[in-house]
Parts: sequence; structure tokens; C-alpha cells
Amino acid sequence: MQFTYRETTPSDEDFEILVAELSSELKALTSDSGESSFHADSFSLGTDICLVIYQSEKAVACGSFRKHDSETCELKRMYSKYKGAGSYLITLLDSCAVIKGYKRSVLSTRKINNNAVCFYERHGYSKISAYGKYVNTNKSVCLGKSLAT
Repeated sequence: MQFTYRETTPSDEDFEILVAELSSELKALTSDSGESSFHADSFSLGTDICLVIYQSEKAVACGSFRKHDSETCELKRMYSKYKGAGSYLITLLDSCAVIKGYKRSVLSTRKINNNAVCFYERHGYSKISAYGKYVNTNKSVCLGKSLAT
């Protein structure tokens, strides 16, 4: 399957449409849309990235990362509605993180979202200690991965 991508910002129309679909699906699955964990106005071109994946010019996946600390980025708003697009996306995000100087990537997802947990584990992420707002919550699982540098 041939995919292309575009680096953009959180205010991009295709990104916003895909994130709205993600929020709706998460709300149905977990009763929380996840929107409170991503603030578009805090996006920084210098440290963060936002990607939209296309198949035959149709937006089929999106994702971003933001600076977590000087060596770590945090994946946010990962969503794919087309087979293979998620793998393409996470590979690109990991590569972009290395280019921006990050040595590690982390993320959090709901434990009940088993498909997401399995997806991240297939792509080299493993369970880590909870961080930030995910400390002292039993609904989320935090995952991390060392990035090839």
C-alpha cells in the first residue's frame, strides 16, 4: 500500500477531522475522548510535530508528538482508519523524533484500549512507570521506547 504524508499543525483541517473521529471513537470505547490531554495552542514547531497520512490523496491517519523533556517526546492523538497507515505513521513519528534530537518516546493510552496497547507493543513500545497526570490512575497504561540515534 502506498502512503504519503504531510507535516502540518494541529489547526490543519485534515488533522482536525481525523482527531474528531478519534475523539468520538475513544469516547465510545472509554467514555473519555482524550481531548483534555492535547492542547493545540501549546504546539511548538521547534520541538513538536504533527503529521497527516494520505492514501490516494485521502487523509487516513494522523498523529503528533510534543516535547516531554529535553530527551523525550510524547506521542499524542494517534489515529488510523486504514490498514497499514498506523504502522507507517508511527515509523515516521519515531524517525522525526530522532531528527529533532529525542532519544526516547513515551505515550499513554487507556488499558481498555487493547488494540492500541498491542499496536504499540508490536512497534517496540513497552510498559513504563506512569508519568505526569497518569500517575495514580489505574485507567491508563504508559509505554515507552528508546529511539535509534
